Amino acid sequence: MRPEVEKFREYLVDDEKSPSTIRSYCYAVESFLEEYEILTKEHAVSYKLGQVAGYAPKTAANRTTALNRFCEFIGRHDCKVKTVRVQAKPTVENVITVDQYEQMIAGLLGDGNVRGYWMTVFLAKTGARISEFVRLDKSGLETGVCEMWTKGKIRRIRIPDILIYESADYFKNVPGELLFPNRFGNQMTTRGAAADLARWAVKYGVPRDVAHPHAFRHLYAIEFLKVNKDIALLKDLMGHENINTTAGYLTLSEEQQREEFNKAIERQEMHRPDIRIRREAQKKA
Repeated sequence: MRPEVEKFREYLVDDEKSPSTIRSYCYAVESFLEEYEILTKEHAVSYKLGQVAGYAPKTAANRTTALNRFCEFIGRHDCKVKTVRVQAKPTVENVITVDQYEQMIAGLLGDGNVRGYWMTVFLAKTGARISEFVRLDKSGLETGVCEMWTKGKIRRIRIPDILIYESADYFKNVPGELLFPNRFGNQMTTRGAAADLARWAVKYGVPRDVAHPHAFRHLYAIEFLKVNKDIALLKDLMGHENINTTAGYLTLSEEQQREEFNKAIERQEMHRPDIRIRREAQKKA
């Protein structure tokens, strides 16, 4: 790693960026310097155009942001470029539905996989990120809140009272302080937890691509707003800094949009006299 990139890495560490962000930002700056050697506005624009032409919009946006952050770090604000805008999709895909979730936990419980059952339920009912989920400890069963340091701040993950009550007997027999330790009693890996979810989904007839950890966080947001429309509260519960991030979780999948669209049209049609008369005639026939 070049000396200037190493200093940039140290700066990002001090700024408490996540390890993945640090790696991606340093890779972007390293790749820029390998190609251009000297930072100028012209070179920065050329790098941006190359990223836009050769990579996915999200990747290009990330690398452009990284270069701009490096410009700020070395005091070359004059070399910053306009960020790449990534248009939000009108729908989201690979989101687990309530029916699929219930099918999965019913299968786990029916097979006596109580640990898998509670793992899945806690993911769906707490809105925890998988990196937070693997760190949940038993203090949350006493206070209703698990606190941990993540993304440069203290994150408070709430555990519903009913969940604490219903899971009490199970956790009495779980050794240690973690709610879901691995078989050695240590913190499980996020990859291991994701692999468990995918395996259980396949076993119980749920599409593997909707049973990733983040899908349950999306389910949590959707189900919360069905009973409470306070998106500002949901933002806090999910640990978001920006309410726009929270709003992104409320986008329906293509299938869900089609279902809601048909329901809306059905309700509209039922108010038409001709429709009611025709349907009554069909029933009598």
